[in-house]
Amino acid sequence: MISSLVACGDQEQRSSGGSVASVPSSPSLPASVPSSVTTSPASGTPSTSTTTPAVAPECAPGPGRSVRRLPPVTVPEVVVPALTYADKSSGEQKTAMEGFTVPAQTIDAGCVIQYDAPGGCLGAVKITGATIPPVTIPGGALTGKQFPGVTVVGKVAPAVSSPQICQVETKGVLPTVTREGVVRRGVSRNGAARPGGFVKGDGGLPDLRVPTVKVPEVRLPDVDVDPARLESRKLPGQEKVEVFTGEGKTSYVAPGDVLFDTDQATIRPDAAKALHAIALKIKAASPGAKLRVEGHTDDRGDATYGLRLSERRAQAVALYLIKTEHFAAARITTKGFGEAAPAVPNTSDANRQKNRRVVITVAG
Repeated sequence: MISSLVACGDQEQRSSGGSVASVPSSPSLPASVPSSVTTSPASGTPSTSTTTPAVAPECAPGPGRSVRRLPPVTVPEVVVPALTYADKSSGEQKTAMEGFTVPAQTIDAGCVIQYDAPGGCLGAVKITGATIPPVTIPGGALTGKQFPGVTVVGKVAPAVSSPQICQVETKGVLPTVTREGVVRRGVSRNGAARPGGFVKGDGGLPDLRVPTVKVPEVRLPDVDVDPARLESRKLPGQEKVEVFTGEGKTSYVAPGDVLFDTDQATIRPDAAKALHAIALKIKAASPGAKLRVEGHTDDRGDATYGLRLSERRAQAVALYLIKTEHFAAARITTKGFGEAAPAVPNTSDANRQKNRRVVITVAG
């Protein structure tokens, strides 16, 4: 269980300045490649290489997210031996048609990325795209009869995602927030065959049968992430504190005028009652757990100044927990986000007030 405190600061004024991006936007989704079979000119060139997938950089482990790799799909190689015959005059084995190998393919199925989110929010999720590459059966010829090569065009499963969703009070109502589930639909690359046939002998060449060569169908299955939701309620005995639960987290949210005066990082004396009640709840539910204190501001004014203010406010809350509530300093870390992770769009004064907040996350 993870338990989190979210507390909003008061109105703050800053000089004009830039902004900081929040959750990275997803790359453009690739268009699906149509699956088809085409024939290519005859060729006796053997193919022996193996196609191996390049792992997408976004599927590498990294801070601020968890990654679940999807199992790769392996397509076995198809080995076609040379077509040989016994020479009538010498008895030696001779080659009538060269053999070849359709290489094995290991297809990277991508990954599911779950992004971290502040308390009271559901993190963004993404299922990365994946590609089944094309495959070719080489062509050949025997005594003038052509056996055209066949190419199967690849298929693309485009990436899908769902954005971060935050739980905030709207006109005095605490709605249940739901992050929609996402599904990456499965795709298939068609199977194909290069037809064989009977070839009548010519001169010293006997009658021969060229075998049919087949490559199987390949499919990437559906991948889905279930919907998630946050439920809301009041903290018993503290009507000013809302409690949000969901996705293994509990968030305690204090109103905007509780913690700080305008443009200040000193906790107001009247904040102690609510913070004390929340601290007692954390101690009872998660004794000895690690605490992460995060500060957030809105998008008004200079972004660098806002980042520093958010850091100072996170540190002020951490110091309160250490000195007043007797949490061990070694259990607490702090981080300021500035305006980079808003709870709601910065489109009104009311929304900006919600975005000025401190998040305390309890893990373990």
